[in-house]
Amino acid sequence: MYRPLWIEVNLKALGGNFKAIRSYLGRKVEVVATIKQSAYGHGLIPVAKKLVESGADIFGVGSLEEAITLRKAGISASIIILSAVPDSFCDLLIEHKLIPTIIDIKFAKRLNQQAKKRNCRIPGHVKIDTGMGRLGLDYKDAGVFIRELSQFKNINLEGIYTHFPAADSDPSFTQYQIEVFNQFINQLKLQGFEFKFRHCANSSGLLSYRDSHFNMVRPGLILYGVKPETEIDIGIKPVLSLKSKVIFTKKVKKGAGVSYGRTYIAKTSRHIATVAVGYADGYPWALSNRAKVLIKGKFFDVAGRVCMDHIMIDLKNRGDIKAGEEVILLGESKGKSISCEDLAQWSETIPYEILTRLSVNIPRIHIN
Repeated sequence: MYRPLWIEVNLKALGGNFKAIRSYLGRKVEVVATIKQSAYGHGLIPVAKKLVESGADIFGVGSLEEAITLRKAGISASIIILSAVPDSFCDLLIEHKLIPTIIDIKFAKRLNQQAKKRNCRIPGHVKIDTGMGRLGLDYKDAGVFIRELSQFKNINLEGIYTHFPAADSDPSFTQYQIEVFNQFINQLKLQGFEFKFRHCANSSGLLSYRDSHFNMVRPGLILYGVKPETEIDIGIKPVLSLKSKVIFTKKVKKGAGVSYGRTYIAKTSRHIATVAVGYADGYPWALSNRAKVLIKGKFFDVAGRVCMDHIMIDLKNRGDIKAGEEVILLGESKGKSISCEDLAQWSETIPYEILTRLSVNIPRIHIN
């Protein structure tokens, strides 16, 4: 590492989180370990391998590219692509034994044709819309669609699912979604259409709505030890730490400005440290004058605006902190911690964005 900025990924904590989720659910509910967007910034392949070692046998990804990357890395577990794939790539789905999301007839026809050519039957999961407004047909219109899909002999309609837009903020609407999804499945069952897997619960759904589990869930955020807006604690631990080092210190006089826009003016003379991280690394600009860091087990404030490659820290009277000192931007030090939830709150965003915005150029160190 030529630049002192790195991410540490605690694979032991990751494995423990998966087992905690399994224990909370019981054995009747299958777990789709959601590892899209490079496992929420933690590193796709090391995370997948650790989860397989911990008992995971079904993964959820966001793209065909991620799925093929897993296959090339030797991951043989089931892989569901939780998004639409262009029908021109149906042959790759079959070649790599992947499970697509099915949301339109044109795609299904092409998939069926390609499977027929190869004399095989490919599983698929149908997505219906119960209020997310993103992918899938409205559940009121999806019955006809599913009946049409059932005519394709080389597609196995293995699963059906929907997605929650507000499980962490709107219990009444989420409960409505669970009810209409359940009613729709029961109506299909009366018509002779039964699915092996039925799923709708994300991390918030999994923790807060027992009746959303059906027989499959899709945890993402809680796998990585980040809690959605819920008080339920199942024993998960943070997996990712972001660390840097002080690269320069100076003493500034009363009235001196720090960083762009001079939004920070020293009220008294004090020591200022420059740290190697910035918004180009995914450390949000919105953390300017808001965030804290940990140095030697003590909290210090970010002084002034976050720069492209640097932040400045108000060390107050701590002249003993010199260049080379480790800085915890996200993580723990001597019993104190800065969580992903803290960074999200300070920058007025969501934990998902904090994790997935961390630059792919930052070295990841995976620790077992």
